[in-house]
Amino acid sequence: MRRRILIVIGALAIAALIPAVGRASSHPFTTPFQLTGPNGGEPSIATDPFGDVFVDGPQGIPAGANDQAGTGFWVSRNDGTSFAKGRDLGSFLGGGDDDVIYSKGTVYIDDLEAVASQVCKSTDRGNTFESIGPTPDPDHCSHVGQGQVGPSDDRPWLTADPKGTLYLTYHEFFSAQPLVFRSDNGGNDLFSAGPCGSIVTDPTIEANIPQDVTGGTLVARPATDAAGNLYILFATTTQQQNAAAISAGQPSGTFSQLYLAVSHDHCQSFTDYTVFDGSKLGTNTVQFGDIFNDLAIDGAGNLYVIGTGFVGNKPFASTTNVYLLRSSDHGVKWTAPKLIGSANAAHMLPAATGGPRAGDLAIGYFETINGLTDPGNTKDKWTYATAESTNATAANPHFVYRQVNPGFVYHSGDICNAGILCGAVPGQPSDRSLLDFTSVALDTHGCELFTFAGNPQGDAKGTWNYVTRQLTGCFGSAKKHKKHHKKKKHHKAAPKHHKTGGEGG
Repeated sequence: MRRRILIVIGALAIAALIPAVGRASSHPFTTPFQLTGPNGGEPSIATDPFGDVFVDGPQGIPAGANDQAGTGFWVSRNDGTSFAKGRDLGSFLGGGDDDVIYSKGTVYIDDLEAVASQVCKSTDRGNTFESIGPTPDPDHCSHVGQGQVGPSDDRPWLTADPKGTLYLTYHEFFSAQPLVFRSDNGGNDLFSAGPCGSIVTDPTIEANIPQDVTGGTLVARPATDAAGNLYILFATTTQQQNAAAISAGQPSGTFSQLYLAVSHDHCQSFTDYTVFDGSKLGTNTVQFGDIFNDLAIDGAGNLYVIGTGFVGNKPFASTTNVYLLRSSDHGVKWTAPKLIGSANAAHMLPAATGGPRAGDLAIGYFETINGLTDPGNTKDKWTYATAESTNATAANPHFVYRQVNPGFVYHSGDICNAGILCGAVPGQPSDRSLLDFTSVALDTHGCELFTFAGNPQGDAKGTWNYVTRQLTGCFGSAKKHKKHHKKKKHHKAAPKHHKTGGEGG
């Protein structure tokens, strides 16, 4: 479900240094496992400390028209190697968007109904669910429950800080404002503990937000750090770019503006920072709207923004690349966009996560493998690929690039990111069968789990969700790294107590 209009436009790369490309010595991913049962499209993923992996995905709104609830839900008990057949959860009014997280022994899902979202939770590792709220849910999150939160919302995200404080963040339909609400008791207060409202506090940024269907805001999945600070990334067009787009026969300006809203007081107040002001490079020559950008944070608190689109000097270019921006001071200052990977392919629907150490960063995305660079080309052949770095904070980070299933085509044809208007604009791409994003999470071993939609036999044969898990070269767990760090310090001190040094450890 989308109010915003995005244009599938691509990238003309700026003169940026391309980071060193690494080569994998052996294939480190499981063959992507096709999830069965409910339909596929923009799946979300979460893990718990017990080896469980949870995936959910929207089933079409209103789901009750097909006599089902709005969210497909799948569970793995073996670190994502295999999954049981999925089942339907959520609201009969839902099915528009959803999200899944794990926090403090509880699995949470949300299910978009447009008028609100229904949020449900499980305290038994995803076996049973109940709608949140102060009274029991006899329907166990299978119809329309009491857990109604976030009025008039679009693309809701769930986020939890280390102490279990929950946040619901979304794009409001009519005002186009990015809003956030807070819960202090696992959702039973129906997110009324902190109706924090708009995260846009800078009037110059507010002036860029069109309050109509032609633009608005793209709100990425938020992140929290070890101190409980809340970070929300959002992108906008500008009023000037919208006007220029209409004159050029385009339905919307490009999403050239990246901003970060930061709260240090559990969303009671926000400070807005500019991540990148693309309007300084020209009118509609920068695009970070293909489609949802990603915000990731590593174990040292470094922030990373991953965007797909173009950064150049040609309006409405026709290639989409992946870019990295980073901040080491909690989002105040940001580096310029750095091209990730090759400009000789189209890239769409990114996902990103940070690892336990400074510089740990994993990115996933769809990329074309037949030499075409326009995501709107009906002859495109797409696979799912990853980029991984352990020094992403460096001026020229080193990334290792891999396809999760080398050479396998998970989608043929264009990828449209115009939301509900895919196919409605003459001359624009129309295939929205993958929906609007992919997702990644780390398990307790520090291994990546990517989930994405695909239709290798064509969308007429059905779209399914897939999960792949990294097998080798994982980041490792924070506890292991902490233990190893202490061990190294001990051996460094050893020569002070022994006549011979250089002992192995």
